[in-house]
Amino acid sequence: MGRDRIESANIDWNSELMKIWLNDRIVEELTLPATGGGWLLGDGAFESLRTYDSKPFALQRHLERLAQTAKSMEISLPELDLIRTGVRSVIQENQVSPFGRLRITLVSDGNLVITHVPFNLEAKGLKLTTSHSIQFSSRLSAGLKTISYAENSMALRRAQREGFDDVVFVNEHGQIVETALANIIWFDGKDWSTPSLASGCLPGVTRSLLIENFGVREAEMTPSGLIEVQALAITSSVREIVPAEKYESKLFALSKPLNQLRDSFHAWVLGNLEP
Repeated sequence: MGRDRIESANIDWNSELMKIWLNDRIVEELTLPATGGGWLLGDGAFESLRTYDSKPFALQRHLERLAQTAKSMEISLPELDLIRTGVRSVIQENQVSPFGRLRITLVSDGNLVITHVPFNLEAKGLKLTTSHSIQFSSRLSAGLKTISYAENSMALRRAQREGFDDVVFVNEHGQIVETALANIIWFDGKDWSTPSLASGCLPGVTRSLLIENFGVREAEMTPSGLIEVQALAITSSVREIVPAEKYESKLFALSKPLNQLRDSFHAWVLGNLEP
């Protein structure tokens, strides 16, 4: 699923003309085909990650997930060395500091597009609400990072009309899955938890790293249970850990456990850019 809607709001599009990697070279303009199923049907995969002083975070993990998504979608994947060359080239042509967003897009028609743009961190906590539509755990796109985005976009627009920033999806079993833009974590007073992959959530890179290195565990959660937790946040490679200040009518203060986890993870990332 796509996850660039709010991230795009934090991108500095007023920087100098962006250089783009297209297939096997740097170009200054990207022309999209008027025919072909890839772009027109949203048939493709992508990865989006943060750069720190123009150094990509967890590139190998993102490439491995891109390869898995491409395999599941039966899309031809270029050699990973070619993608790495494109990443190095587009970063060199578009140096940004302190933070940037690197996006690798692979379309079913064979086009590979890589961009690198400045990214501004958000300071405010997020307001979350529950989606009215069910996200089935058995859907073909479950766990895949695809450029198809219509359902998420519709749910997000409806939530934003009601004054929320992001929307929480629930599966057919009534379990929390993820938000339209990120994975989700919560603190119950003792442990940090996140939905399991069986829920249908994306296998987020930041999610995995929090499980592997920071004691976050997998657990089931319902919307009614989420209202009772002590702290709530979303996680993504571009945004790291962003606190939720509100879920439905429940307000959350910025807690010590959340501050500690967010600060510890940020410091860990700076020392482990290729975990």
